[in-house]
Amino acid sequence: MSDEVAASPLPVNEIKYEDVSQLNFSKLYSPKMKSVYWRYFGFPSNDNNEVITKQNVVCIKCHKVLTNHGNTTNLRAHLQHRHKDLFRDLCQEHDIQVPPRKTPRNVTHSPLTKRNVSTRRVKLEFINNRNHDNATDDDEMDEAAVATAAMQAEEESSSQTLLYESMVPFTYEESDNVVEEEERVVSVEPKFQRKVGKVGRPPAALHHTRAIKTEDGGYTTSNIANLAEALTDIVIRDVRNVETLYDVGLSDFIRQAMGNAAIMPEPEKVDSLLSEMHASKFLEIGELTREFSAEKPFSLAFERWVNVEQRRFLTIYYHYLDEETQSVRSALHSTVEYNDYIVFDDLLTDFYLTNCTLVIINYDEEEDLLYSYFKEKNIPIVLCYVSVIDKCLLRVFDIEEVASLLEQVKDIIQRHSAEISSKVSELPSYNENFPWTLYEMLKFFTESISWSEDMDQLVLTAKTVTEALSALVIALDTLRGEDIPLCSMLSPITSKILIKKLGIVEQDDSLMMNIKRTISGVLQSYVISNENLASAALLDPRFHRLTTIENLDRCVRMLTQKYNKSFGGSNGEPTEVAATTSVSTLPTVNIKTEARTSDGAKKSKLELLFDVAEIPNRPKRDADSNVETDLKRYRNEVVVQLDESPIEWWVKMGHIYPTLCDLATLYQSVPGVVTLSFKKALREQIYDFNKRSMLTGNQIDAILFLNHHRN
Repeated sequence: MSDEVAASPLPVNEIKYEDVSQLNFSKLYSPKMKSVYWRYFGFPSNDNNEVITKQNVVCIKCHKVLTNHGNTTNLRAHLQHRHKDLFRDLCQEHDIQVPPRKTPRNVTHSPLTKRNVSTRRVKLEFINNRNHDNATDDDEMDEAAVATAAMQAEEESSSQTLLYESMVPFTYEESDNVVEEEERVVSVEPKFQRKVGKVGRPPAALHHTRAIKTEDGGYTTSNIANLAEALTDIVIRDVRNVETLYDVGLSDFIRQAMGNAAIMPEPEKVDSLLSEMHASKFLEIGELTREFSAEKPFSLAFERWVNVEQRRFLTIYYHYLDEETQSVRSALHSTVEYNDYIVFDDLLTDFYLTNCTLVIINYDEEEDLLYSYFKEKNIPIVLCYVSVIDKCLLRVFDIEEVASLLEQVKDIIQRHSAEISSKVSELPSYNENFPWTLYEMLKFFTESISWSEDMDQLVLTAKTVTEALSALVIALDTLRGEDIPLCSMLSPITSKILIKKLGIVEQDDSLMMNIKRTISGVLQSYVISNENLASAALLDPRFHRLTTIENLDRCVRMLTQKYNKSFGGSNGEPTEVAATTSVSTLPTVNIKTEARTSDGAKKSKLELLFDVAEIPNRPKRDADSNVETDLKRYRNEVVVQLDESPIEWWVKMGHIYPTLCDLATLYQSVPGVVTLSFKKALREQIYDFNKRSMLTGNQIDAILFLNHHRN
């Protein structure tokens, strides 16, 4: 045989050979490993430099075939007992300290004969191979060592020693991340443990450890000390039902991964852990919630969804301003089944609702219980901007000509699905919960496939629809550029979209005009006409000049009343505001000033959308001010960069407009969306939606809560 080393190994057959006679190899491939022991071992390979298997390794000196367990324990043992001189030199060269073999003390048993030893097979290499060709007289074990090994094999005690042949193997590719000198230990139950009841219980602590190299060069040990806790963590991270852990495939995999030593805990145990963790975390966060909601303004958000059992749920979020980081924080409060018997006073008992500025909701039903409750509390409700965009899409798809187009496109794609599948990786599919899937289908129809000439008119119509809907794409894409899009952005962004993208032009055909009017009507109704969104935009120094305000007087009156209620201002009604203060005809502002010093800096999506210059002048404070006078000066004097934080700006400049500064704090913690899931790719959104909809049982609240707060 040759000891030639292959340049690079090829795919491996996962076969384990117990004897050299079964393993026909002509070469040995020596992998480059950190451990010095690997220089004397290699993987068997053939004449074509193909590695035959990585489940076995072969000694270069004596061609002994050993089992590869992913560590060097058996390699070291083989060198220590079969090549003593080589092992001694290796230890001296690399300063390896080998502890001396300990002889048992106070052995009262009489020495065992060979017959006694053979009554129970002792799985030690130097016993199994005592007749090896290279064996010498020094290889014979002393009587005390033989007695010790035999007693360990025969002992029926509460503990069981694992020798290196019975350790749990893992893939060889993982060995780069493993400390070579560390042994992998698995603590198991005794083989003949007394059973309790019908089902055996798992051991109190199941340890499955190995040292893993970290990015900084150090090592850490991964432990599974309790299987029930590990399974609970899987339920939380994967947002799955507890019952799915006991599916045949997954439960068998868990047992194999744990070395066939683990007994799956009862489902009630995992349920109990979920309840305990949820109660503990909810109590901890609930105290903080009550504390900040009683002192600071905040906002609530409600997401309604339906699971696979057609049960309706409400997931409640709250948002507040973190004064340390000067940023908006969002947190999940709870998830409850939404039925006619729900009591919102009990549900929202942790919140001091007097300090709630706005409520964001993802559905539009004014006769709904939630709407009625907050209407009684005099807390305004705003429809989530993502839901507004979805409503625009649905209204467009309901247009007769567009609906007919969609049916034809679906039919054509389905008829030619086999041919199309051979050319593209994946066909678009429609999901009724995601209107954007229809938009993606139209884009696919017009851009990804070349159709015959008789389809030109249909393709042209589809292009008209997608072109008109591109305005909505721009609106959402602008929001995606923000960490948390505030509600103060919604009105100015919508105003810009209406003027720049949805205005009627001469070349528009009847379909294009119909679609633009439909979208404009929805945006006008839910965004532009909303006084709370207009007021939020007024108090954002970036946008107060860039939004269309239909009734400035009503906004001023509303802000004055809110200021008097929240901050104890004058009870007098504000005077009428001159019509010249309205900027409904001034959607953009151009002020002559020096250009920004960093001309090469990349512009944000907001800057690209509005393309507004900035002014460096800082206004001065008026000694005698109220909401109306402050608002007049503020609108005439203030223009800031679109990439500047409105929260930081008010911290620096709020003393100049004190009443507006106080009012601005009310809206700084109000996002324009319920969740940030719209930032994900459409496929990920659908996946998360379907995964959550599969939750059933009474642990839905705990699973979603712990998943949200796991970091």
